Amino acid sequence: MQPDNTLPPSAARLKKAKADLFSRARTGNVGGFAWEYAHLVDHYFQDRIREAGPQKFAYALVAVGGYGRGKLCPGSDIDILVLFKRRIPATADRFIKSLLFPLWDLGLDLGHGVRIVSDCVSLARKDFQVLASLMDARPLAGDALVFETFRTTFDAKVLRKKGDSFARSLREHNETRLAQYGDASGMLEPELKNGLGGLRDGQQVAWLSRVLDASGRKPVFLPEELSRLRDDQAFLNRVRTALHLAAKRKNDRLHFDLQPPTARLMGFTPRNDSPEAMGRTVEFFLSRLHQAMTRIKTMRESLFQEGFCEKTAAPLPELSIRNLAAGPEGIFFKSQAAATPDNVLGAFLESARSGLPLTWGARRIVRSNPARFAAGLVDKPETLSTLVEIFQAPHGGVACQGLVETRLLPAILLEFGDVEHLIQFNDYHVHPVGRHTLATVNLLSEFLSGADGWAGEIGSHIGYRDAIILILAGFFHDLGKGEPNHSKAGADIARDVLNRYARETTLVEEVAFLVEHHLLMPEAATRRDLSDERVAANVAAVAENPDRLDMLYLLSVADSMATGPRAWNSWTRSLFGELYFKVRNLLEHGPLSRPDAARRLASVRAEVHELAADMDPEFVEAALGAMPMRTFLALDAPTIAGHLKLVDTLWKDVAEDRMRKPSAIGGKGVNLIQARPGKAANTFELTVAAVDQPGLFATIAGAISLHGLDILAADIFTWRDGTAVDVFTVSEPPESLYADEVWARIRRSISYALAGKLDLAARLEERRNSPLTKRRTGPKLKPIVTVDNTTSDFHTVIEVAATDRTGFLFDMARTLAAHHLSIHLAKIATIKGRAADVFHVRTQDGMRLTDETRIQALKIDLLDAATMA
Repeated sequence: MQPDNTLPPSAARLKKAKADLFSRARTGNVGGFAWEYAHLVDHYFQDRIREAGPQKFAYALVAVGGYGRGKLCPGSDIDILVLFKRRIPATADRFIKSLLFPLWDLGLDLGHGVRIVSDCVSLARKDFQVLASLMDARPLAGDALVFETFRTTFDAKVLRKKGDSFARSLREHNETRLAQYGDASGMLEPELKNGLGGLRDGQQVAWLSRVLDASGRKPVFLPEELSRLRDDQAFLNRVRTALHLAAKRKNDRLHFDLQPPTARLMGFTPRNDSPEAMGRTVEFFLSRLHQAMTRIKTMRESLFQEGFCEKTAAPLPELSIRNLAAGPEGIFFKSQAAATPDNVLGAFLESARSGLPLTWGARRIVRSNPARFAAGLVDKPETLSTLVEIFQAPHGGVACQGLVETRLLPAILLEFGDVEHLIQFNDYHVHPVGRHTLATVNLLSEFLSGADGWAGEIGSHIGYRDAIILILAGFFHDLGKGEPNHSKAGADIARDVLNRYARETTLVEEVAFLVEHHLLMPEAATRRDLSDERVAANVAAVAENPDRLDMLYLLSVADSMATGPRAWNSWTRSLFGELYFKVRNLLEHGPLSRPDAARRLASVRAEVHELAADMDPEFVEAALGAMPMRTFLALDAPTIAGHLKLVDTLWKDVAEDRMRKPSAIGGKGVNLIQARPGKAANTFELTVAAVDQPGLFATIAGAISLHGLDILAADIFTWRDGTAVDVFTVSEPPESLYADEVWARIRRSISYALAGKLDLAARLEERRNSPLTKRRTGPKLKPIVTVDNTTSDFHTVIEVAATDRTGFLFDMARTLAAHHLSIHLAKIATIKGRAADVFHVRTQDGMRLTDETRIQALKIDLLDAATMA
């Protein structure tokens, strides 16, 4: 950056004023930053033009883009246009450089163009990005006649003739934005500028409203509605300003780690410095942000629907409710008097049936006084019946969006409004409670119609009454959020509301049952040992019959899918399915008795003998005798036979190793890996056979993490002869590597680590700090450690939940090994928004860990390990 004494006075003043402005903003004064920053740059140009002296040519200096709108955030580009009427004078170059060079010397991001009016018009007609930029043109200095000529020509030759084409290009661009940036109005890490609901949506409303005005068409919005839009846009600009300051660079994605400092700069301050208090503050801030973005997105969608509706050959729906009419722009009331409470709810029902939204004018009527309409609907049995019908209709999502946007749904059901905007400060729940609830209901409706594969197959067999129960359970399942036990609180809310709406007792209790137990299957599937018959038996005991099991399963799947990718992916899908079929088998055929279990064990052993007929019979018999009993319950015969062959090769390699190095402890680093596709898509199952030794599981887990693979689960089978067979389910290798190459690297890393030639802890730390490592974004949440001796008859179940990081499982496993605990099963789950490792462990004498002193010491060490940066 150029020293002050070489800068022209105008640039020196801008530099000082800018520094003062940024300094004040960093203390939390971000309210008028965007306007004030633009104002400072305006003054610079005016002062610099005076310094340059009079020019012999007519020109207009014009701000365009964000600068043209008079809003500059800390990282914004400064876009200007030097405009001439018919030609660019040869002497203009020196003048233009005198304006721009000082800004470059100050390190500002400057975009500029030098054009005549006709070139601007020609470019705008061809390139809609140029058109959009010129829509915000604002004169700064120069000849007013030049700018007025541009404005008049632009309106006549561009806006009036190309306005509709411009709208179509924006519609296509919005589809690209959705794919690239997502719907920011309901995202945990929203993109403030280009995400749907972001600043770009508000700009489109301004642009297209001007197109309507230029073409003489009726405006869609009232002045006060546009005023509210400007308020929401101003709020987003303040958030973007705070985000740029918090990130210390231009960045429009509100990442988790930037949310606390951004919230502070916006004036959302916690009561104390605890993570819990900061989390609640961020949740309140995000709730306010999402509400503003939702309103902005809704206005943009309505403007396209009504001002620039795409022509279609589809016939308009025939409405069954009197005093309603439908047009291409949507459903509307034939008169103001026609908007009675019943007709209003009926209009949303017609919307759910047809897919046409209510027009903005119709929604304006409802939005003006939702409480008045709700007063005629609350606690009437037919109201709830209509809502359920809306939820189940083919286009229920369209109607629900209108019910929420007009505030009618929260006015009818206050319990929904209480938690509608509740945000959970974690990377597990993608949407606020209200949006998540309606997404869950929409998915259940799709299942009931037979959509979405296996879930649709189950849903298509759900009876009429059970379908209503399931839809209601989906609506109420999270309305208890905010309470310590939200499932129990939600069940109580369901009972209260359904009794108010005069539903029969049996239906009320069935809905409450599903709400109270909606986490039963997810917790069992993702955190428990599915080979343990007790797990399936416990779920079966709660479900009691196959019909209830079907509804629990569908509710669990819809809830998980609506939660986000951390809760629903190919791996969790496979776990849910495995648990469902095991529970259904118990409900239909009864629990396995001991003789049945014995027969299964004998049957599996016999099949293994057949499959291993080409192996030494004595070895096979000895190996089967050395295997833990759980092997025959958790694995099928072909898998066990594969383990036999792997272990046979292992011990031959160990013997060879001992012969080569008789003075060393032969075989310490010897291990073998067998890989095959996992039972879930995009996963692999790695079977690692090695000589059992302290810290083996941690070493294998560390080696897998070191090579960039996510571990989803691990089954540990320790044989009585000193053999360890550990089965890991892992994610696919990085795209740049071949799978066989990765397995070979992992095997070498395990060997080196066991032989003391590789420091896994140090290498994992290097990987965590490497700029090449993809960061796992997520809020910093206080770790949770629980030790449970009631879930399993044979193991202590330890759950460690914390912010995820590379090598987290390795750190936890090392800590457990240091406490002389053997791991028999590990699963990766999510508990209260935190990544969690769930371990089934025993002490060295094969017992559960029950000594309270040892438990407390273990908890302290696990918390310390989980808290490490």
